[in-house]
Amino acid sequence: MTSSSPAKSLGARRWVPLIALAAVAVVCLALPQVLSSYWTDTITTWIPLAVAALGLNLLTGYNGQISVGHGALFGVGAYTTALILNEWHWPFLVTVVASAVVCFVAGVVIGLPALRIKGLYLALVTLAVATLFPQILEQFSDTTGGSAGLGITNRELNRRGVMTDRSIRFEPPDLALLSADDAKASSQWRYYIFLLVAAICFLLVRNLVNSRAGRSIIAIRDNETAAEVSGVNVAAAKVFTFGISAALAGIGGSLSALELARVSSGTFTLVLSLNLLVAVVVGGTPSIAGPAIGAVFLGFFTNVITPEFPEDVKPLTPLILGVLLVVLMLAAPGGIVGMYRQLQARLAARRAISQTAISQVP
Repeated sequence: MTSSSPAKSLGARRWVPLIALAAVAVVCLALPQVLSSYWTDTITTWIPLAVAALGLNLLTGYNGQISVGHGALFGVGAYTTALILNEWHWPFLVTVVASAVVCFVAGVVIGLPALRIKGLYLALVTLAVATLFPQILEQFSDTTGGSAGLGITNRELNRRGVMTDRSIRFEPPDLALLSADDAKASSQWRYYIFLLVAAICFLLVRNLVNSRAGRSIIAIRDNETAAEVSGVNVAAAKVFTFGISAALAGIGGSLSALELARVSSGTFTLVLSLNLLVAVVVGGTPSIAGPAIGAVFLGFFTNVITPEFPEDVKPLTPLILGVLLVVLMLAAPGGIVGMYRQLQARLAARRAISQTAISQVP
């Protein structure tokens, strides 16, 4: 009787993550059906941040390389999508793949210095990239639009026969309408497509982390010298991780450009890089779900809580967010996922003590 009890308990614990994942999936799928188009669009803007934070978490949480420049890579992905759509009018989702490829190459180039520098020095290099990126956009304002922004447009003849730029957005085909309200249907369609892209990214990263390559990435974080002695190609693994991380940031930037139909240099400042870092820290590293949780936290604070502040308090929003982060780090150094893991460990220890006590009863 006592021997079967631990087995049943272990089987029950294995079902908990699956049940939780199913519950999250149901909530995610149901949200656009119960929310207005405004809130559906708002939540849709959180998805690109979650994908970009996933890339940063892969680099920092799993590989141990510190980056403060992922906002710039996010911007590279956004501008790649905008320029391709404006100049060549490729299919929308194809531009997402193209942005990932461009950002992968950019990530490899930025990641090459990581072979010789690490820690705070690498953070300073990526900080320089994040700081210089808006200035570079301003220097090439004829192409990028500078601070005025670059709209995703298509030149066409209007009713008066004059060539004009018409703003184009990531809209559903006619047969994909989900309700009689075209605006709501369009918001729902974008949300579900973005959610599908994000789910694929999270699944691929999960499989990568659990693969042999993923174990090599983690080994480098834990002990680079030991990993190299064990036969891991440290240089290739670091550059590869930086490239994949940058590609995910590029996908996030591309999705953001498709949602907003406009990009501007003022969007991709150092603040964006810090926000991605906040999402990773709040969610918890290293974990797959952490970046999504952190992005939801950041989006909820920005779009739901902050507007409720009195006008004289709103300028203090960064300070309030900083205080919340300090409190969270003191209460849960491993973020929200780390707090959950600690709770699991404590419950498991209590169950083990209980089982030991029961087994000792004559």
